[in-house]
Formats: sequence, structure tokens, C-alpha cells
Amino acid sequence: MSKKVLLVTTNYWPEPTGIAIYTTDLAQNLKTRGFQISVVTSLPHYPWWRVPDEFDKIMEGRSFLSGIQIFRARHWIPPTMNTLKRIRFEFSLWWNLRRISKNYLSKDFDIVIAFIPTVAAGIIGKSIAKRLRIPFGLVVQDLSGAGAKQSGLRGGAIFSKLAQFVEGKVFQSADAMVVVSPAMREVVVAHGIPAERVNQVTNYSAKQITILETTSARAKFGWATDEFIVIHTGNIGAKQDLENVVRSAEILKNSPKIKIYLIGHGNQESKLKSMCRDKKNIFVLPAVSEEDYSALLSAADLLLINERITQIDMSLPSKLTSYLFSGKPVLASAPPNGATWKFLDGIAELVEAGNPMALAQRIEELSENPTKLKELSDLGYIFAKENLDAEKGRQKYLDWVNALLKLKSS
Repeated sequence: MSKKVLLVTTNYWPEPTGIAIYTTDLAQNLKTRGFQISVVTSLPHYPWWRVPDEFDKIMEGRSFLSGIQIFRARHWIPPTMNTLKRIRFEFSLWWNLRRISKNYLSKDFDIVIAFIPTVAAGIIGKSIAKRLRIPFGLVVQDLSGAGAKQSGLRGGAIFSKLAQFVEGKVFQSADAMVVVSPAMREVVVAHGIPAERVNQVTNYSAKQITILETTSARAKFGWATDEFIVIHTGNIGAKQDLENVVRSAEILKNSPKIKIYLIGHGNQESKLKSMCRDKKNIFVLPAVSEEDYSALLSAADLLLINERITQIDMSLPSKLTSYLFSGKPVLASAPPNGATWKFLDGIAELVEAGNPMALAQRIEELSENPTKLKELSDLGYIFAKENLDAEKGRQKYLDWVNALLKLKSS
């Protein structure tokens, strides 16, 4: 008889970026291995911080996708974020995920797996597992407590203390955990979690990336072949601190061949568009479809990651895996000795976060050094092939899930 697994996450398909990529991939991977999968989740809202029009037919209640049973909860979505809104957002998620789980869920599960960063998902997963007396697994993709403090959220120190306290309680209740970086592992262990209970599974490339010829890829987007194109993709939020990139573009205004594209959505999108409106070398564009994502990366000369100077150990950008598999060089403006800096050291070009002059100078230097660009491309791709293979990552999760299942029978 196939084992029944319940996933509790506030980010799931059809969200196109971030944690949803990995929660959806895990559900599909387990389904293909013969597990019966149910998912308790929210309405699709990230990175737009609203439900986009194309998804307005996705309603609260039960649905099925590729044999996976999905229970969605309607909830409040803040268009902008501060401490009070974040607390209200978490409370709305908790209340409505709890309501949906009580109204729809059976008692017939073997294990529960919850996904943080939202504290609400962790609490609901913990409560269901406790009520059904089954093993509880926790996947820590991001840290709400550290995130509120490090991402520049107004009043974030207050929410950070509250979130860290609740996160710690959820950590303590988990029978087994997965973290996605060494820095995150250190934070979890510091909460008093035994090291042997914490598994590290680095995020793999869940998106299939195809390397395309640059000229034809650029033609798809109408970009000139003689320009040096820098692309940043994904969430446009506070922790990305993309104002730093806009300031770098201002410094680069006398280098007309350098063009910077910020491509994605997020709660800082309108502000960034306003800042870039009259500039000729930096543009904010909507996210492309998954089918066009490989072409987008192939069209670049340089792929950019930019982080707030305070962002040390909360997460790793999910786009990293796709970047490195694209065969394009990566430049990261990140806090020295932070999680991203440590992860990319030796395989990408690094510059200290929050320094637009340094970032501008490094972009200009790289634009004039094709040999260095080729070296970075090769380093990143080789690292990705050796360390970020999707099937290896999926197997690690499968082994972890099977070990969690054994706790039920022990």
C-alpha cells in the first residue's frame, strides 16, 4: 500500500519562482515514486503580492493536479509590507490554513512535511502531525525571523523576535529537518536542535535550463547584439535591494553599451519602475514564461544577484541554480561571509553588497574582459553539473522522506 504524505506550504504551483518551485517539485517527485500526495496551501500570490488575473479561477477548496490532491485556503495578501502587515499576513495564513485543514482533511496520513519561511505553515504542520500522532518533517527554505531583521522591513526587529521564538518552537517539534545551506544549519542548531536531526540538501536545479545561442535568444526580446546585457531575474522585493543596482546604472550612464534588465515582480516593483523611468540603461520588465526563461538567461552577457547588506544567513536565492546551469557568468553583490557569498566563492564574481560604485566598476571591468567572462561561465557550469543535479537532489529528499516514514513504525 502506498504511503500517504501531507505537505503544508504557503507557496506552491502555479507560483513561478522562489520556494514554490521546490515544494511543487517535491510533491511531483514523490508522486512519481508511488506516494499518495496531498498539499495544504494558499492562493498563488508570490512574487506579485496579489493573485494575478490569470490565476483568478484558482479558488479556495479542493482540486487535483497530476494526481496530487490540493487544498487551498483564501487569505489576506498585503500589497506592501511592514511589521503590522506581516503579523496580520501570518495570522491570516494560520487561521485559514487551519480552517481548511479542519474542513477538508481526513485523518489518513503517514507523515506531515511543512515548509518554512512562513511561520504559519510550520505551526499548522506541527498541529496536524501532533493531532494524528504521526512523524513531522520540516523543510527550512528561508527564515522568517532572520528575514524580517535582515531584509530592511520597517519595524522588523519586533517581528523578528516574535518569529524567531515561534520558529524555535516549530524546530523543536520536528522529528527531522532539512536546511538548504550551511549558514542556515548553524542557525537551526543554535536553537538547540541536535545536529543529527538536521539534514542539508542544497537546492538543485528544478527548472530545466537549455543553453541557447545568444544572438537568436536576444532576437526573441528585441535586444541588440552589440550591447553588454546584465540581467537580474526573480523577486523584486526588499531583500534584493535593487535600488543599489539603479544607483550603479546611474554611475554607468556614460557606458551606453551596458544595459541592465530587472525582470520579475514583487512589492518593490512600482518603486523601481519609477526610479528607472527616465533612464536609458536600466529597465524593469515583467517576468517571462517558464518556456522563455532559458532564452532569457541565454540572452545575457552577465547574470546578476543583488542582496541587502544585512542579509547574512536567511536564505539562498532560488535563481542561483538556474543561473549556474545557464552557462553564463554570475556576478553577486552580497554581504561578505553571508550565505550567498560563501556559496558562490570561487565560482562567481563577488562584490560587497550596498556599494553601487563597486558594483558599477565590476560590471564595466567584466564588460571589457571576455576571457574572465568565459572563465566564470565554465566555473559556474562545472559546479552546477557536479553539485546541483536535479536527480541527485530528488534522491536525497526521497531518502529523507523514507527515513521519516520509518519513525512511524518504530
